[in-house]
Amino acid sequence: MTVRIGVVGAGNRGQAHAEAYSEVDGADVAAVADIDEAAATELADDHDAAVYGDFRDMLDDAAVDAVSICVHNNLHRPVAEAAADAGAHVFTEKPMAATYTDAKAMADAADEAGVEIGVQNYELFTEETRAARRLAENGDLGDTYYARGVFSRRRGRPYIDGYGTPGFVSKDSAGGGPVIDIGTYVLGQLLYLLGNAPVERVSGATFEKTADAYAEELVGENRETYTERLAESGHDVEDAGTGMAHLADGSVLELRAAWHMFLPDRPSVVAGSQGGLQLDPFEFYTTTGDYEATVSLDLDEYERRQGLIAGDGYEPADTGGQFGHWIDTLDGTAADPIPTGELALNSMRIMEGIYLSQEAGRELTAEEIAEHSEATAVEL
Repeated sequence: MTVRIGVVGAGNRGQAHAEAYSEVDGADVAAVADIDEAAATELADDHDAAVYGDFRDMLDDAAVDAVSICVHNNLHRPVAEAAADAGAHVFTEKPMAATYTDAKAMADAADEAGVEIGVQNYELFTEETRAARRLAENGDLGDTYYARGVFSRRRGRPYIDGYGTPGFVSKDSAGGGPVIDIGTYVLGQLLYLLGNAPVERVSGATFEKTADAYAEELVGENRETYTERLAESGHDVEDAGTGMAHLADGSVLELRAAWHMFLPDRPSVVAGSQGGLQLDPFEFYTTTGDYEATVSLDLDEYERRQGLIAGDGYEPADTGGQFGHWIDTLDGTAADPIPTGELALNSMRIMEGIYLSQEAGRELTAEEIAEHSEATAVEL
């Protein structure tokens, strides 16, 4: 079975999706749609695909089985809903949307149409995540009850610090800053390892402290370029955010996500009643003979042997691995499909909960988060 893919958005992410699909057996990039028809044409030519200036024309004409959504966060919902209505499966760049309300609408549209919805998250497919999942499923951790995730940069704002586009730092297009941009990776990974229980309540805080202060450290052209980028981008999102989510099974998940914070990054961890682990570098904490033991696992050798046993080249889960998993999910050959859409939706409730908690000055229940979340998706 060949899955015909339509890529919506011919920028950096669309190029990455198309290239990843080109390495996956059973996937065919059949069409590319972008209002920038020159960019769409260039990408389509690379993959011998049809070109469309409007994604709706693509859905009407190209007979695609699935759509990869590679546009800004606030454009995800209208594309996803139109694709689902056309009977096409939906795979979208992270985060799922800019707000929980929009993400829920996307999930509902897919469910009503009977199509699959997946969300990009490379952290779900790393060898560290697979090892942690095996330990959890084997009972080596006991009952998992706590996880802490950190994705923190010292200086690394999109566009402002020299990479990416202005849309990343604008609420109008992205919905938020690092909490929603990179926090989504960590949350999806840890929710997966904890079992993805529903969110009960969330507290959090966001900070906008370093943008102007950093400019004072720069001199000459560097300062001029930085301040120009800061002004022209419409930067209005947080530098960093922290939060805590209580889940329905009693477990707790903490998050720190930052584009610019003068603290080191830290490995994510998961704790259970019988053992714990650190994800990168990977360490397993346990006891043996009443001795405390810290175990380092040879993940590379394990992955190699699994490939030899399976006889199929058992791909380590790099960026291409998640796209192969998506295609396997659609054609029914995935042995144990990872519910990337469900994980992303649960993550959205936590991330928006952090923003809304900051506004309210208190912890919010899941119901309050859903009630106060507003649709911000742009009508197309």
